[in-house]
Amino acid sequence: MDTSIRNSVSIPTGCQDASGYEVFSHGEAGDAHVFAHRMMDQGRFATGRRVLGLMLDSSDGTRSERVHLQWHMAVFELETGGWHAAFARFRRHVLPVAAGTEDALTDAPALLWRLALAAPGAFELPWSTVRARALVRMQRPCGPFVELHNLLALAGAGDLESLDRWLQRQPTAPRSGGQELLKHAGVALRAYVAGEFGYAAATLATLSPRVTEIGGSRAQNQLFESIAQSARRQARAANASAALTKAA
Repeated sequence: MDTSIRNSVSIPTGCQDASGYEVFSHGEAGDAHVFAHRMMDQGRFATGRRVLGLMLDSSDGTRSERVHLQWHMAVFELETGGWHAAFARFRRHVLPVAAGTEDALTDAPALLWRLALAAPGAFELPWSTVRARALVRMQRPCGPFVELHNLLALAGAGDLESLDRWLQRQPTAPRSGGQELLKHAGVALRAYVAGEFGYAAATLATLSPRVTEIGGSRAQNQLFESIAQSARRQARAANASAALTKAA
């Protein structure tokens, strides 16, 4: 990393985020990653966007690490009103990796959901590529956190059929707490896609505080609270519309 950048910011020495989740911290990419988490945990999105932008130009790291830093940068852009910049970043740096590799299995669907929830208008988002990669990955066993993001990919694409097939394969009595929560997430996302927003909101309200038990950092798991908020808004809108119709 350029010494002028390193000297201009304080690189935290800790390797955990505010929730206690261990974040990768090795090498220059690790420095940038720990810094990004600190800025997110402190709500300093403008500073994070400015400094991480400089760090991205000089950070090394694996392809998956570089993609994850682009995810952080896009979140900073979204939080500072830069939706179009975040979408352009997704298309340039994340989508090509998601299309050809498994190095964006969590970052691609998570970022696309954030873009969908914050979209300033009607935009066609490239869900088909992310969904296709998730379906391929779901043919082999994977950890619960990756599986959770596979479900996000299916839900974002509106693929109720695949969500139903996944739910039908789940045991009635999951073998672990993580598997139980994963099934809970599948039910909630399926309800959201089906337009059952009241049920989705209630289910996500109990799920979102416990997503860290499946895995992931505080920054990653905040997405589920955002989906819950969206479900609540849409449930209220549907109820208001129904009340007006009844009154008429």
